[in-house]
Amino acid sequence: MTGDLTAVSLTRAATATEEAVDAAVEEALDLLGRPLQDVGKGDRVVIKPNMFQRKPGFRTSPELLLAVAARASARGAEVYVAERTHVLKEILHRAPVHRYAQVVSFDDRPLRVVQVPGATSLRVPIAVPDLVLDCDFFIGAPQLRTHSSVVLTNAMKNLVGLLPGFTTRIVHMAGVEEAIVDLNQLRPQHLVVCDATTVIEGNYPMEGTTREAGLIAASRNAVALDVTMAAVAGVGSWELAYLRDAHARGLGPIDLADIDVRGTAVEDAAFKIRRAPVDLTPPREGIHVHAETACEDCRRWLAAALHLLRDELLRFPGEMTIVSGPMERLPALRGAVVLVGNAMYEHRDAGVYLEGCPPRAIQTAGLRYAMGQSVTEQEATQFRVPRQEASAQDADGFAGLSLEEWI
Repeated sequence: MTGDLTAVSLTRAATATEEAVDAAVEEALDLLGRPLQDVGKGDRVVIKPNMFQRKPGFRTSPELLLAVAARASARGAEVYVAERTHVLKEILHRAPVHRYAQVVSFDDRPLRVVQVPGATSLRVPIAVPDLVLDCDFFIGAPQLRTHSSVVLTNAMKNLVGLLPGFTTRIVHMAGVEEAIVDLNQLRPQHLVVCDATTVIEGNYPMEGTTREAGLIAASRNAVALDVTMAAVAGVGSWELAYLRDAHARGLGPIDLADIDVRGTAVEDAAFKIRRAPVDLTPPREGIHVHAETACEDCRRWLAAALHLLRDELLRFPGEMTIVSGPMERLPALRGAVVLVGNAMYEHRDAGVYLEGCPPRAIQTAGLRYAMGQSVTEQEATQFRVPRQEASAQDADGFAGLSLEEWI
């Protein structure tokens, strides 16, 4: 691979049309010195978008995928657009990207068990789709988004989607921040083309809203790109634990001063992205929150959950105690009890237990269950209840789920 690994190109797309996005991608790649020249005839190229949600706007632009795939195909490459789950196949069913690439789900690919070199979180062997490991040129195509636990998600976190289907749960069990960096060590990205034509802001992934930003960025280095786009969105790179970790492991620069930003200047592209809420103040008396010792990711997750469920907590007639963070003794437990995060494992039978560091958005179902609300069979797999209650739950029809649903 050739080129300056600290360079990031930043361009504007006048509109979200195919022609405007194509022109912006062309400019972004020109500013980088045409990195796709490293692709040779017969090379296998994988483009990894962020495309596992059906909600309009909550995904990488199909127009951006078309622009990148067409250029890789023109080099004589065998091109794949690949993402976990089959949702991308639904979204791209009639998209013109099929003229240049095969659209595949990682869930349909053979898996290979590998050890992540130098891993600090994913230290046990993990199963990864063969296509990820065998491709000659790997391109990330993320969408810039806020995130209720890790603050901002873009190029580096997009690689969590390399793990097929339900196995992304492993990342949260092991510790999501370091797991992000582990995955980037396993499969470095030769090129990242970031879609910030539409960004997601607010309480994502629990909620979130779209915002038109009209930007496209590209780089040969995922860390440099994330640092740059964080600055564009008004987020300090040192706020992001996974960027600090990646920099410490030598994966890229963390200071904007060490990055060669080409094209549109950061200050000219800058906007203030609306972040997820961080206030842990309970919505009313009788809701007791104890999270003084929790890690930042779990605190942010809990703040986002309180915001999401505010109206339901106000309607809930009883008391509730929510506890997160390491502690030798639990505080006074009043009413329904919810335990948040891996640090609560020792006390898991004291109430509804949500494992993970942090838990995933879907695990807010555990809070709703604690309030006496009904949950689906799939949601019931996302939290643990005390042993005695679990037996009663099985009798009510939550038994008999498939192995995939329980993992």
